[in-house]
Amino acid sequence: MEQHILQTAGGPRIAVLLLPPLPKGAKDVPQNLIHQVENAVHGLRGTVKLIVAMSPWGYAQEQELLKAKGPLPDVLLGSGPGIGLVGTLANGSKTAWVRSFAQGKSVLRIEVLAWPDEISTFKWTEEQNIRMTLFGLTDQYQENPQLLTLMQHMGTD
Repeated sequence: MEQHILQTAGGPRIAVLLLPPLPKGAKDVPQNLIHQVENAVHGLRGTVKLIVAMSPWGYAQEQELLKAKGPLPDVLLGSGPGIGLVGTLANGSKTAWVRSFAQGKSVLRIEVLAWPDEISTFKWTEEQNIRMTLFGLTDQYQENPQLLTLMQHMGTD
């Protein structure tokens, strides 16, 4: 699992965990992978203001992670098979979970209105310390030719 620390000049440190693809043919998340996520979050807690995990696993497998007992990320950006989510609070409201929508016709925006604190009782509360918004990409948004070219070279639709 890759870990990256992002920091702007004078800004807070944010950890990004890139969750690895599941083993080929796996229907469930292996326990050792869940433990790796929990250990990574535990090791980062207190050293960064926010821990974000990016998952390619799919809806059902992300739900499995969110039911784990150990410390979990503050934000889970999900993708892969399954439905899109504008945003839901999971893990006892300690993790904000959003999932991309099919065909890339929308953009999800997460606004952190107040940073999570290190207290174990911290919970996200919609419109108080977090806001999750979906913007549909209708015809009013023009394609950016440079971005379109970049995406075509990456082999995406």
